[in-house]
Parts: sequence; structure tokens; C-alpha cells
Amino acid sequence: MRLSDLRDKKVRTLDGKVLGRVHEVHCNEGKVVTLMCGARNLIERWTARVRGRKIPWSSVRRIDHDAIIVSIN
Repeated sequence: MRLSDLRDKKVRTLDGKVLGRVHEVHCNEGKVVTLMCGARNLIERWTARVRGRKIPWSSVRRIDHDAIIVSIN
């Protein structure tokens, strides 16, 4: 999988709540450490109630064809 495959994917919790879309992928020494997700474009960011979130890579449970499923404490 390429980093570009992660970008713009929906991020959902295990119970189905949509957290937004991936807009940044943070790496350290060639390994993904954090996903930044939130509203997709500028208009959505202005009108969104939820701000961007940092999702640690350790919270990712699986990657489906349409979404990244995460476990948020």
C-alpha cells in the first residue's frame, strides 16, 4: 500500500461513526505514526463542527477498500 492510497480515505470508528477523511500522513523513519483526519475541503472545514484529529497508527484496526477503521479510547 502506498501513502497516496491512505489520503482522502474516510476514517470510521469501530461502531461506524465517521471522523472525517485523511488529509495528512505523518511518518518517522519510513513508518506511519499518525493520521490527520477531518473535513475534506476548505468549505467543509469552515462549516464542520468537529475539528481535525490526530489518529495514532496504533489505533488503526483495519483498512477496508473505502475506509480506515480505528479504535478510539
